[in-house]
Amino acid sequence: MKSPAPFLRRLVPLLAAAAALLVLVLEVGSAGGSPATAPAIVPQTPADGSPVAATEEPLTVVFSCPSFVYEEGELIEPEEGEEEEEEEEEVTPPTPEFGPPVLGGGEEYGVHFSTSPTVNVAGQLSTGTFGEAGEGSSEPIKGSASLCSSELELPKTPNPATLYEGKIYWQPFRESAVSPDGVEVGPVSSFVVFPHIEKPELSFREQIFAGYLTKIGFYYEAELGGAVVQLQMFEGSAWKTIAEAPGSNGGENAFFVKVKKAGHHLFRPLVLGVGGKPDLGLEPAVKVIRPPTKARVTSAADDGAYVAANAKQREESPITFDVNGDGTMLRNVQLEAETTCKGPTKAQDVTIEIPAHLRHAKIAPDGTVFGVTATEGPEVWTVTLSGSIFQGRFQGELSISHANCTGYRTIDAILAHTVKG
Repeated sequence: MKSPAPFLRRLVPLLAAAAALLVLVLEVGSAGGSPATAPAIVPQTPADGSPVAATEEPLTVVFSCPSFVYEEGELIEPEEGEEEEEEEEEVTPPTPEFGPPVLGGGEEYGVHFSTSPTVNVAGQLSTGTFGEAGEGSSEPIKGSASLCSSELELPKTPNPATLYEGKIYWQPFRESAVSPDGVEVGPVSSFVVFPHIEKPELSFREQIFAGYLTKIGFYYEAELGGAVVQLQMFEGSAWKTIAEAPGSNGGENAFFVKVKKAGHHLFRPLVLGVGGKPDLGLEPAVKVIRPPTKARVTSAADDGAYVAANAKQREESPITFDVNGDGTMLRNVQLEAETTCKGPTKAQDVTIEIPAHLRHAKIAPDGTVFGVTATEGPEVWTVTLSGSIFQGRFQGELSISHANCTGYRTIDAILAHTVKG
């Protein structure tokens, strides 16, 4: 019967290697949620708890992403010749040898974003209501010392991204084959997003007269589709809404308003989200409203019927209206405006000629004209007119809108009795 000694001598180094691997597994497993410690993952910017302005552009976070041991090297088995020599004499079991480890870099890192600080049993932040959008990939920052960035695109519903508000938690992590959870995590950090509209500006006519309709423009570098924009004027001790319109993705809103009293007035735009939240009051602006003057640019010489100044337009696309009251009132604008109705895709847009009618508009002392008419019936079309009259000639623009349909027409019209021939 053969002695079991050779078999035991081969078994000893294998048991020692197995024991070493067991110690490594126990050390990694004892880390619980597998926090990254060697080397650590450190959030850099934004600083924990700092405010960040909402924007349509993705929000960026920066964190350290050093090289790390992604996977341990393989155990090097002794060659057969070495085993035979060990059988001849008993020696101390050799220390198990491992090959070089597999290193991981920036591509193994990522970030989870969430509206809640809750982590799972592995210590990793969930993406919560962000879903897949909360799973940020990692991008190494060129020229930096082991720094990476990741981005979060703010949701665009129910409110525009620029109106997002609330606390956002984020946690960098890296995939790791040596972790029992398959991932090593950094600490959870946070920042507070506040609603922000880039470059808001109110635009006024140079002269505004009390008692006359005027146009006040609100311009901004933001997409406000889905929000509500109000124009407010400060009266007494409170802000009063004097006009309201749906937010635009085109970066502007036009308000047609009539201020009754002359003097210095304070105006501001107010942007409202769904259900009135958030309500973002922007920087106010002062405008002087002039009292009406007896001196006028227009007179009885401007009264009469007007037609298109261009002969071809008079035949193919006529424009008609009247001026009366010694150049104080414009009435019965009739024309057709090229109107585009948006479809689900650009290829499904429809462009048609829509008849437009504006009943009347007062002419201000400086000759400016602003008018608004809304049609009656199940389909409400809004017609707006802006322009000016000087020496028997009107120049301006008419717009028409309904739901997803918008049309424009530039107007250059002269007194009909001045047309030659």
